[in-house]
Amino acid sequence: MSETPYDPPAGTTCWFELSSPDPAAAQEFYSALLGWEFDGTGPLGLGSAAHADGRRVAGVSEQPAGQQGPAFWSVYFRVEDLSAHLAAVDAADGQALMAIPDFDGTAGVALVADTAGTAFGVLQYDDDRALQAHGSPGSVGWAELFAGSPAVRDFYTAVFDWGFTPLSEQEEQGYWAIDRAEARVGGLFDATGVSIPPHWEAHLCVPDVDALVDRVTELGGDVLAAPHDSHHGRVGRFIDAQNAAFTLVTPTA
Repeated sequence: MSETPYDPPAGTTCWFELSSPDPAAAQEFYSALLGWEFDGTGPLGLGSAAHADGRRVAGVSEQPAGQQGPAFWSVYFRVEDLSAHLAAVDAADGQALMAIPDFDGTAGVALVADTAGTAFGVLQYDDDRALQAHGSPGSVGWAELFAGSPAVRDFYTAVFDWGFTPLSEQEEQGYWAIDRAEARVGGLFDATGVSIPPHWEAHLCVPDVDALVDRVTELGGDVLAAPHDSHHGRVGRFIDAQNAAFTLVTPTA
């Protein structure tokens, strides 16, 4: 491709990583479902990087030794200064679960929890090591927080300078768009009244989510929520063959 790869702005999604007990099987599932091709490693030199239309869009890595349980996806956001970000997390009553400020001489990484205990990753880097596409088929187009409390909006405003715009008139199921400067990061759903544990989930763009429902089940996955219209497109939630939850979206024009 001749066009310049996507370079995630600070405060937006910069990486999407699957931690899997069987990375080879996971690669086979997503290659068959989304047409991903795997080559090279992720931004931390681990696992394998998935490419869509020649652009790096996600990663699959092996679960740490001793860790048991289903596979799971993690979302990472870009920060300009990891030390300053961690100080802001502490001041906002969040928690740094793990931090490596000088990962390889040119990058830093941390795992952070918000004030409701929901974990997410952050990366500081100045090179081309993370997402190279956004909003195109096979790439992340939206990051959604199933929030443990709507009050976590104050935390994310403090640490990422995010703004929140109400998109729902139902107070019992509040939904807000997440914006930073000119970029729409994703959405925040108040999950306190549903049986879904608080977590971050990235939405992967596809041309037609309805057409992939049967394909997910053929590959050993299952449907968590059938495709339906949302504020940013038609979305469906699924689990893969290793029980990792993921969302597919066909964005609105």
